[in-house]
Amino acid sequence: MGGLVVYSTENYFWGWIAYSFGVFWLLFCLWYMIRGVKSSAFRQSSVLVAVVFFMTPVTAYYDDFHLAPAFFVSLYEGLLLDVGFQRGLAPILAMIIVTLTLYGAARFLWSKMKRPPPVRVRPAFSSDKRRRSNT
Repeated sequence: MGGLVVYSTENYFWGWIAYSFGVFWLLFCLWYMIRGVKSSAFRQSSVLVAVVFFMTPVTAYYDDFHLAPAFFVSLYEGLLLDVGFQRGLAPILAMIIVTLTLYGAARFLWSKMKRPPPVRVRPAFSSDKRRRSNT
């Protein structure tokens, strides 16, 4: 009766489905709170960091192959066990660094690939008074 409860792969699958649905609503709330911020880079970066923070997986236990959210594994091990936050926090930080690096590179490449703004060509006899000679 007091044995260890082992979850099946299907249990983890449906757990991830429910967890992903909850994360989707948290991301929607985050977007709703920051939608008025003028900097698109800040808005997009903060949503990316939130996605990585909540959706990075790590093995649920040391000897188990099932994946669980690294955020909760880190929280559980850091608060209830004596091993600390390292096992879940290290993949989260690594993925945040990789994600923001790729995002910065993509924004840089996107800015280089955009067409330059069209140049306004003025006619030779423009009505612009600054271009007229004083004759």
